[in-house]
Amino acid sequence: MSRHSKRRIPQLAYTKMRDIGWHVNYRDPVSGMPRRLRFPTESREAAEELYRNWLAEHLKGAPHRNGRSKAKPTVKELVRASANVLDGSMVLIASTYLAFEQARTRKEGELRRSGTISPTMLAARRYHVQAFLRFMNRRHGAGTVGRLSVLDLSMQDVEAYNREIADAGKSDVLVAHRMAAVKAIIDRSGRPEHGEQILSWNWNSRDKFRGKAGTPRILPNLKQLKAILKASDTRRKAIVWMAIGLGFGQGDLTAVRVGQIDEIGYDLRRGKTGLDRFGETPPGVWKHLKEYLAGHPRKLGELLFTTENDQPLSHGNTDTVHLWWRRLRESMNDLGKTLCGFYVLRHLGATEFGSRPSCSISAMRRWLGHSASSSIADVYMRPVAPEHREIVEFVRKQLLHL
Repeated sequence: MSRHSKRRIPQLAYTKMRDIGWHVNYRDPVSGMPRRLRFPTESREAAEELYRNWLAEHLKGAPHRNGRSKAKPTVKELVRASANVLDGSMVLIASTYLAFEQARTRKEGELRRSGTISPTMLAARRYHVQAFLRFMNRRHGAGTVGRLSVLDLSMQDVEAYNREIADAGKSDVLVAHRMAAVKAIIDRSGRPEHGEQILSWNWNSRDKFRGKAGTPRILPNLKQLKAILKASDTRRKAIVWMAIGLGFGQGDLTAVRVGQIDEIGYDLRRGKTGLDRFGETPPGVWKHLKEYLAGHPRKLGELLFTTENDQPLSHGNTDTVHLWWRRLRESMNDLGKTLCGFYVLRHLGATEFGSRPSCSISAMRRWLGHSASSSIADVYMRPVAPEHREIVEFVRKQLLHL
């Protein structure tokens, strides 16, 4: 008998590392690859029950249904993992809420219209809902979200969740989005099919815990910008100068097409806000864009920038600009440690544009591609700070192609 002829029985295990918790390590019966299955519970008794059900199917060679390998459980999996799922329970309400959000999600290439959301926003809302349901299962035991209704949700539960994500060092924006997902589930529970559930306590009277304040973006210095340009080919130089000279972020660079920018100006509609966006093309931007198109000819109407596989710069969960920028910062060693994300180039360009004597709020609005409030004007439309004067003057000369 060979040493591998005896079938090994995977054992239930627990670890605090990386929030893995209760899990089982096993070898996939089809591919033979090692796998890890996590059980969404803090209770040993509940984990043992889920483990026994999983083991029975594993020994029969059936598909595994009580967890996910290397991933946190989805809402559908939480429904399956919850024993005796009841009508009006939190997990079912969350499922119908996400189903409605999916129904109003825009399709690829569809123009933005009122009442619709983007696929990216849908994915974020799904993630926030799942995070709350997992918290409730951790707090009250496995299957809680399948048994408790919104009527059973206490103010202490919501405050504890709010405090947990705030104490974890999450940003104030993320904390607000997580709490908005909780409120969305509560509001959805008031529908007739869910029993017209209404909270017995006042949502606005709860204690609120704020997330971490956002850190201001630090503009790159001249040495950093020159290092970026030196390490960039013609394609990436065009991307850098479009970010600085036109204020284009990853979404704009992904969507812009040949013909929307020429030597005189640019005219396109920003998908995020639906606002008109037009202006003059700085000579320095057109110079680098023309050099790029000379080496990478594109037909009229085609995407201006694509990946090596002819995919948009941002597609699915992949952002090739972000990946390139991260590797670039790592290659810059000490210079890259204080360099912010790619979006900081847009801030650099806005600082230069806003410091021009002829700049107005309406011009700033068109340049940014969104409504410029007085707070935005205060950020950009001011004299250049002494520490930024060197790089702003360099950028201005390059944009004017002097």
